[in-house]
Amino acid sequence: MSDVQMSGGVLMLEGKINQLKKTTLSQDIVQQLMDLITNGTISPGEKLPSEKELMELFGVGRSTLREATRALAALELIEVRVPEGTFVTESFGGFFTKHLALMSKISFDNIHELIEARIKYETDLAEMAAEKSTPSDHQRLDNILLSMREAADNEQFLKADLEFHTAIAEIARNSFMLQVMNILRDITKEWMFKVIESSSIQERAFNHHMKIAKAIKEKNINEAGNAMLEHLTIVSDLLLKYHNKKQ
Repeated sequence: MSDVQMSGGVLMLEGKINQLKKTTLSQDIVQQLMDLITNGTISPGEKLPSEKELMELFGVGRSTLREATRALAALELIEVRVPEGTFVTESFGGFFTKHLALMSKISFDNIHELIEARIKYETDLAEMAAEKSTPSDHQRLDNILLSMREAADNEQFLKADLEFHTAIAEIARNSFMLQVMNILRDITKEWMFKVIESSSIQERAFNHHMKIAKAIKEKNINEAGNAMLEHLTIVSDLLLKYHNKKQ
């Protein structure tokens, strides 16, 4: 190791960064840092190691590293704050909104994949919420269910529905998964309103939400995941049928 002073951040990343071959070095750096950010090794708002430390970890020169960090900044995954240093952005929304929103407009196949992604994310989030929830979280879910039950029209019902799913993601306490789920939800939100307008799903949806909330409050991880999977599978089938009719 060189005479670069190693910080706590560097020690945390040792063994998780691979020194690179001499091809597409900056792209490899971008990919490795994106992986570390998206898998939670480096958290939102966290300061990255210094330029010298990153050069040491990756085994590259300054120009290669700066090319990579410029690319990450353009993707809105990191930001440079003078003179403090380089930080992971607090929100991944800029990056994912641009790329997922573009995907959603390409083809019906992409829409199907986005729905699959939402089912996967929200099933996992429901299980995590069951594991991590507190009594105050349980009260929050009950309050939202009351709003859903008392909704005067489709718009109010959908608002409460979205609030319920957002609450579960927040109760799961994983900021990255919350951000992705919010984006997936926003992409499908307009379609969901059309589905609610064109079908008698409100009563079924309310009962599904009751079942999900019950499992979370009982801290039954498997049942929470299964209840969310059942709910989103039915809703997604209706959404896809509605979308097919409009093609």
